[in-house]
Amino acid sequence: MTKIIDIDIKEKVYKSKNSNLSLLNDFRLEVNTGEKIAIVGKSGAGKTTLLNILGLLDRNYVGSYSLFGLNTNEMNLKMFAKLRNQRIGFVLQESALINSLTIEENIKLPFLYAKYKEKSDVNDFDTVIDDIGIKSIIKKKPLECSGGEKSRAVFARAIMMKPQVILCDEPTASLDGENKERIIALLSKMNSENNTTIITVTHDLEVANTHDRIIRLERRM
Repeated sequence: MTKIIDIDIKEKVYKSKNSNLSLLNDFRLEVNTGEKIAIVGKSGAGKTTLLNILGLLDRNYVGSYSLFGLNTNEMNLKMFAKLRNQRIGFVLQESALINSLTIEENIKLPFLYAKYKEKSDVNDFDTVIDDIGIKSIIKKKPLECSGGEKSRAVFARAIMMKPQVILCDEPTASLDGENKERIIALLSKMNSENNTTIITVTHDLEVANTHDRIIRLERRM
């Protein structure tokens, strides 16, 4: 199997006026292409922080990180942005939907950055929205949608470009049982059909147990 992620974090520090918070001390993780990894742990243990580092959204830490065989410590912000746009899909708790755009326009945003993509490298829009069950809301704007509908729209946007890695932060937290099963099934489908690597932060042990490995983070006092 090919190693897609090799990260060694010595320390991540959040500095405030009165104190410093240190997370992910001596944390090491290797992930092979096509693996499904669940990250669990109590609030404040650094789960979302880790996801931000893995997704090249946060580079302010002490350590080393190899992604897709590339040394990220030697990369600039432009290279980070290119990798995020082309090879990483994000399913974040913060929906990051643009309120002035319709749900359809939000989902299709990745197309603006990927004109080079072959048709075979892009999921069919109609198929994705049918599978996720959001066809009825695609002409609405985010403020007209429920939290669960927005969560599913974010998921649709994340998978449109068939990314090599999908990073999920509590992807089923605001969903009912039926739609939770939809998302779990779609992640499994992406993994089995495209060999997509899945990394999911979750408090839901049912979701965690659908992954190949479970990594538990502990906050050191």
